[in-house]
Amino acid sequence: MHRLGYPVAALAAAATLAACSTDSAPQPAPTSTPPEHGSFAHCLTEHGVPAAPGPVAGPPQGVDPGTWQKAMTACSDLAPGPR
Repeated sequence: MHRLGYPVAALAAAATLAACSTDSAPQPAPTSTPPEHGSFAHCLTEHGVPAAPGPVAGPPQGVDPGTWQKAMTACSDLAPGPR
């Protein structure tokens, strides 16, 4: 190689290694808030209504209607669908 070839090759190799070894994006800090997906079900569970296997129009079997209504009121802002 020419006298200029070695420094240029070394610089190119260093640039390639630097580009391949960049830091990954920082990870978000864990929070105590559950993720948005499933938050409604999580909220209902926290208010005494066990998770139903699918969408339900009323309280699941064995759940007191009063408990159901209180849970729905408390969790309505997390409910899926139009607001």
